[in-house]
Amino acid sequence: HTLLLAFAYLIILLTYCKFVAPKKGAYVNKIKNVPYTVSLQEKPFGHFCTGALVSKRWVVTAAQCVWGKKPSDIFIRAASSYKNKGGKIRKAIKIIIHPLFKRIEDVPFDYDVALVKLRKKLSNHSVYIGYIPVSSPYVMPALIGSDCLVSGWVISNKTDKQHQRLKSATVEIVGDLANRCQDKVSPKIVTRNMVCIGAQKSDACLGDLGNPTVCSGLLVGVSSWGERCATPEQPGVNTFIPEMWDFIASHVDVDTSYKANSNIL
Repeated sequence: HTLLLAFAYLIILLTYCKFVAPKKGAYVNKIKNVPYTVSLQEKPFGHFCTGALVSKRWVVTAAQCVWGKKPSDIFIRAASSYKNKGGKIRKAIKIIIHPLFKRIEDVPFDYDVALVKLRKKLSNHSVYIGYIPVSSPYVMPALIGSDCLVSGWVISNKTDKQHQRLKSATVEIVGDLANRCQDKVSPKIVTRNMVCIGAQKSDACLGDLGNPTVCSGLLVGVSSWGERCATPEQPGVNTFIPEMWDFIASHVDVDTSYKANSNIL
């Protein structure tokens, strides 16, 4: 009887440990650590995508997030760790989708990037609001072998606190920038406008579009397609922001400078 109780306790303990986010897995985060992360929302459905604040009035996200939507349909929630409450609300006034964004079957979501302009500026005087500098082909961190940070909210119809909170995961660039990760996602095609990311733990499951990937304090990617629970062997695919530099800079006065912040990888 004692042995059975001990065995039952061990099972409970192991089950509990399984859900404690390891270093490389998804974990609950606070917005002050990733203050550039914003929730894209529409009435009456609420959160539908994540984006990155790159200036007082501009958000970068995936084009497929806002494809077919009107600016009047969209607002963003900033400065909150929750996708359903708190923070600052700003309505959208303009949506600009990359002119080469395509939906070709064998090249899914090439040029998958869009800009959302806010009706009113967001001041970054608060620690809960910050702008992330955009990585360009000229100012780009050493990506291969470096840890990067992806943040966002899990897509879920559940309304409990756990499913409303911001999550982050430490990820790495998969493959190299010459051949990307074509061998990992074949027969789908990875273009030069894409970069693959994976976490060393399979529970980095953010499952959202537009999640910003930040490396060395610079915006390097936004989640586009691929595996929801990305690993090096089954990576998720991001739009590669350095290749989108000309498009973004043609509309936004982007900042490539970076002031050290120990909270941002």
